[in-house]
Amino acid sequence: MKTKITALFSSLLFIISISSCTTFLTPAILGNNMGYMPKAMGADSVKTLTTLSGSYAASISPDANVGFEFGMANISRSHTFEKANISYGIFGYAGVAKGGNDATVVDNSDNYLPSFKKSIGGIGFRLSTGLHHTSANGNTDFRFVNFENAVSFEGGSYTAFRKQIFNGKIPDHVGVTDRKVIWTTGLSTEVIWRARKEHEIKHAFRFFIGGTPDLVKSFRSGSEAAIDIRDKNSLGWAFNYFLYVKRFSLSFELANSVNYSEKLSLGYSFR
Repeated sequence: MKTKITALFSSLLFIISISSCTTFLTPAILGNNMGYMPKAMGADSVKTLTTLSGSYAASISPDANVGFEFGMANISRSHTFEKANISYGIFGYAGVAKGGNDATVVDNSDNYLPSFKKSIGGIGFRLSTGLHHTSANGNTDFRFVNFENAVSFEGGSYTAFRKQIFNGKIPDHVGVTDRKVIWTTGLSTEVIWRARKEHEIKHAFRFFIGGTPDLVKSFRSGSEAAIDIRDKNSLGWAFNYFLYVKRFSLSFELANSVNYSEKLSLGYSFR
């Protein structure tokens, strides 16, 4: 497990293009709020799927100074019609948040966030509605536009810690939001196809772009962090690869939606 966690965080750090000395205390679920919900294809004989899945997720705040690791349990149900589809689901998550600065390696440590390790947990809901076109041979669906929404309710000692920092004297190099309810919304596009001779093997790629409305406005900051926060916004993206083999599924997600994140999910679908 340590090897897996190290690999995930190494790849997350690789995609960070902007460094900052500001520590951002963000909700842990940001970057993992959206999720892939499997749907039947237009040519499938069964049009409704119920999917149970478990996920391992890892993410880091924009400054890479706060890291999150948690497990997720997901259940979703989807309905596919001739030209449209709808999916909805619930999920829960629990894990740990850790970060901050070692007081022995920074000058004026009172101006920085002390090191911490706190629990995180929450529940959420997802909804996706979209339009699609099925190819003439029935082997490919182009889900060209989907309207996606996710709402999470976050708790745990990390949430209480964020609120404590938010309501007190904020260190100079810290930006923090006390938001506990996180709504992410946006649009996605997807292509899914099945093998010509084995229709129970399917692959899909999905790209989402969206954000968390008014998140940046919810931040308070120390004097040195204000300029870093003004440069941020909640607009982000998520990319998924999905594999379905005879009711079993695998999904890998890479996202930059305030937090930089990766998520690996394994699931089973009932028809």
